Amino acid sequence: MSNAPTTLMGHVPLFRAIVTSTVSATATTVTPDDSGTLFIDASTSTHTYTLPAVADCKGKAFWFSKVADAVMIVSGETADKMIAFNDAAADYISFQTASERIGAALLVVGDGNYYFPFNMSAGANTLTVKTA
Repeated sequence: MSNAPTTLMGHVPLFRAIVTSTVSATATTVTPDDSGTLFIDASTSTHTYTLPAVADCKGKAFWFSKVADAVMIVSGETADKMIAFNDAAADYISFQTASERIGAALLVVGDGNYYFPFNMSAGANTLTVKTA
């Protein structure tokens, strides 16, 4: 059985919306309706994005990109709900390593039970995975 669609759609935009934070932003709460949004983090201080309850995010995807040299954290609303590199019960993913933050990019996809973060950065960088 093939997973190929029976009907091909026309031009579908990569992002539903693009939201850029202010340079002073420190926290953003993401909602299920934000699926398909690219969050551009222009904050010059640590900025935490809190994802919605994973149960509300089956088939939802959220994009995050950092443009300032400061820490960006993407956190699950509920602990232990991220499947990250070598960690099946992560609480959050962050870009903390100096000189590896500008251009950092993350795609997070939910399946209704867990979030799956994908490092989409153009170059090599270090993701910090936190488990309580």
